Formats: sequence, structure tokens, C-alpha cells
Amino acid sequence: MLAYICLELLLEKQTRLFIPILRLHLHGKDDDAPIEKFIVSLSAVLSHLFNETHRANKKGFDIRKLGFKIPNTMSSLYSVLPKKFTFHSSSKSPKLDKLAIIIVSSRESDRGWNGSAKIYNLMGEIIGVNTKNGVVKFQLPTTFSDNYNQQEMYTNPSVIIDKVTELYQLGYKHIVYIAKAPFTSTLHLTQTEDDDGLFFMSRDVIRGLKSEYHDIKIYPMFFDKYYAVRLEDIAASSLYIQDTVELTNLLEDPSKKSVVFFNLFNGMKVGKEEERYYRGVISYATLLNIYQGILDDEDIHKGLIFDGSLKDDILQYLTLFHFSRYQKADKQIHVKLDPYDNLIGDKSVGKLSLLNHFKGKGEFNSLAFLTLVRKVLNAK
Repeated sequence: MLAYICLELLLEKQTRLFIPILRLHLHGKDDDAPIEKFIVSLSAVLSHLFNETHRANKKGFDIRKLGFKIPNTMSSLYSVLPKKFTFHSSSKSPKLDKLAIIIVSSRESDRGWNGSAKIYNLMGEIIGVNTKNGVVKFQLPTTFSDNYNQQEMYTNPSVIIDKVTELYQLGYKHIVYIAKAPFTSTLHLTQTEDDDGLFFMSRDVIRGLKSEYHDIKIYPMFFDKYYAVRLEDIAASSLYIQDTVELTNLLEDPSKKSVVFFNLFNGMKVGKEEERYYRGVISYATLLNIYQGILDDEDIHKGLIFDGSLKDDILQYLTLFHFSRYQKADKQIHVKLDPYDNLIGDKSVGKLSLLNHFKGKGEFNSLAFLTLVRKVLNAK
């Protein structure tokens, strides 16, 4: 009761709180204790739901082994707070003052069930990028989640469309849209003329995002991660590559559906200490010759492919976004190879929200359940 009263008093003075969720574990990462898995799952789901209206993050550590882990733990816990980057030269500061990054994924509910009328939980987050007086600020305005059947989710996901409308009203007219459906390849896209395999990138979804706003620019992107041999003469811990010349011939091919336009390299080492030749790379690809009458391919060319100030600004923002998600308490920050692991991958909230039931023959989606509970409570 006292905690509830304190929370009410805080809400009266401050509309947005920071809610840290610290987990204290007595077991290691490889422990299969059900209670450990449940605590990890619950903290991830609550953090995602709280971030819709407040700021929250979760972190856990083994209390048997503290010491040097505490600074990194706290740095990771507070990584959800806004980050700022300062350009000492105004000539190098981006000219694009506002950019929004929308990240979307989904998970089935009750995946073990073989019926046709399945429910899917769509989840996402929005990153707002603002530049003023040479200072670039990254912040998380909101997260979102909602439940849909499969056809509706890939044709009319109203929760994403509503968020784009809110962003437009706040002055965001350039939107990077990164989406991935689970169990699908990110770069090896279908070469057919229909929407099979495009999922959240389907024509219907993009048409809904574009809506009646003719001056909004949407940049659809996929990404993929892999590892490459690091050349000995490259000393940098982070590197990006954009090769417009190599892309030119691809753009002239009307049958080409996707093209890689950006690669980021980080200093992440793979393998044994004496054999660490490999480093992480993330590649970004966009779609071409697909959205005729919906998106202007020229906007995608200018924003992501052809040399120019707009492309430079967007790719610079993407690079800084990778830096902003770095979570260790080091004096020198590095590129985080995968800044999307909150929503996409084995450590994502969608994956963590799945709990076994029916003796392991089915999966209960706790995020889908609590999303429905929240909707019912808000309706009342």
C-alpha cells in the first residue's frame, strides 16, 4: 500500500517515470530452473509494456558474482534513457533535423496449436532522432503491441499506422521502417510480383503507413548479420562501407527487388583468443521496383543510395543509433552490432514472452495476454 501511495505521488508531479527492473539471480545463464526463466520473461514483458507511457528497462545478474559486473549492469539498465552526440564542427552536423526509426516484429500466440484461426502479437518500438545546434539526440518515445490475426497483421496493422500518424503530427516526415517476421530471411527476398514473403513490408502495409500524407518519406529496410575476416591493416574498431558505384548497375535492372546499400563493421571478436580473426558485420538492404504508385523510388534512391546530403544524414543517424545502443561502461563506446535485439532474435521480448504449457506441447504468449488485459482495462 505504501508503494502504491508513493507511485501516485510521483505521478502527480511527473508524467513520465523511469522504472528500473533489477533481477537478482542465484543461478547462472545456463540454468534451466523454471522460476528463473519465468522471472526473465516477466521482466522483459513488463519493461516493454511500461515503455509505452514511461521509461523502463530490465537487467539481471548473479548475486554470487558481483564485483566488476555492477558498472556494466547499471550502464545496461540505464541505456534506455536518451543519448546525445555532439558535433564540434557545424559543417559536419546533419542537416536533417528529425528522423524516426520504427522497428517491428511479431510472434505467434499458442504456437503449438495447429488451428487456422491463430492470433499473433505485433510488437515494436520507435526511436526519435532530433538535431539542434549540432547536438543529435536519440530517445525512445514509445513502444507498442497489439494482437491480430495473420491476414490483418500483414495488411492493416492499425497500431503501426496510428504511430506514424502521431509521428507526422510531431513533425517527423522522414521515417526509417525496419521490420522482420520471425523465421524468415531478411535479405533473401521473394522475386515474385505479389506480396508473398514481404510480410510487414507488403504493399498494403506501406500504403497504410503512407496514408494521405503525400510529403512523408518512408524508407523500408531489412538487415542481416554475419561475420567476416578482419584485415590486419585496418586498425579501427568500427567501420562503415557504402559503395554507390557497385549499386548503379543493380538499380537499372527493373526485376531487382532488393539491394544492399550499407554495411557496418564492429570490433566484436569471435573464436578463441589466439584465433580471433572474425568480426561482426551488419548489412542493410532496401526494396526497389515494388511500391509503384505508393512510394516514389526516387525518394529511396535519394535517401539511401545516391550520394547526397540526405543519404549522408540518414546513414550517419543509423551509425550513431548503433553507438547509442552500446551498453558497457567503457570510456570508449563502440558500435553495437545488433541494436534491434530487444525486438528481433533469441533475446527479444517476443521470444522471452513465450512460456511452455500443456507439458511442453504448446507456448503461451504472455505479452499477447497482457496486451489484451491492458486493452480491456483501458477500455473501461
